[in-house]
Amino acid sequence: MNQILATSKPTAKKTKNRSGSGPADIKTVVRVFAVAMIIFGVFMIGTGSYAIYKDNEASNSEITKPVITEELNADSTAVVLKVTHDKAIDRIEYYWNDDEVQTLTGNGRQYIEQEIEIPSGTNTLHVKAIDTLGQEISTQRDYTAENSMNLNLTISEDNKLKITAESDTEIAYMTYRWDEEEEQRIDINATTVDQEVDVPMGTHDVTVILVDVNNETTTQQKTVLGTTKPTINIETDDAEEYYLITITDETGLERVDLNIRGEQRSITVENGEKELKYKLQLSAGNENRLEITAYNVDGIASETRKVMAPKN
Repeated sequence: MNQILATSKPTAKKTKNRSGSGPADIKTVVRVFAVAMIIFGVFMIGTGSYAIYKDNEASNSEITKPVITEELNADSTAVVLKVTHDKAIDRIEYYWNDDEVQTLTGNGRQYIEQEIEIPSGTNTLHVKAIDTLGQEISTQRDYTAENSMNLNLTISEDNKLKITAESDTEIAYMTYRWDEEEEQRIDINATTVDQEVDVPMGTHDVTVILVDVNNETTTQQKTVLGTTKPTINIETDDAEEYYLITITDETGLERVDLNIRGEQRSITVENGEKELKYKLQLSAGNENRLEITAYNVDGIASETRKVMAPKN
């Protein structure tokens, strides 16, 4: 019998081990993880950038302040005040010089406009704008308006303070004050003023204020010298032989000018005496015309006295 002898081992059939992880599976996992990390990183970067942006935006929002602009109206009698902002305005405060503060309520507005009358003369307008977050801005500016009340202070011949004024609008009242004394008030209710006020003796500062019906004011100060004019008294004696002259002044006399029967004389007074007495003899058969003027140490002249004694 012919037999065939096998000279090699039977080939074993290969089976796939499904429970193991090969190199391909590891690469896949790595790729998925890397993609996830990239996506997460992008998300985190975007979130951080947005947060930084919002923080910067909030920061910038916090430091913005209202904007104040001022301009004159058409006839330059008022200031047109404008306040703008990118947030709600809480209030606006304004006042002239040291006057009472006026307040405009914002009511959530981002734009406010207000016309403010300019007082007579030169005045300073103070403005402050505050938003709802407490941010504020302040300005101050000088404005000059034509004075519609023409006020004039003079000293009259009888040494009184003469106050005169004319106004386009009715003047309600006036006040005056000597130095730091109490203020005195005089009602006017007219467009003109013509007042006289006694001047105290010596050098004093007087302050006069006019107030019209619109509560607009004008003020004037003046340094004045309070003095009286010398007084002259002339008589004749009982026998009508002499002029008996007495001259007095509260501040003191400086000189006396005489004209007796056309003869001019000037007498200097020593030491500023407050009273002088003269005795001038009358000339028989002449008219004995006499003119006499006295001056005090402040240079104030008396009224010139003229007399003529009868002929003897």
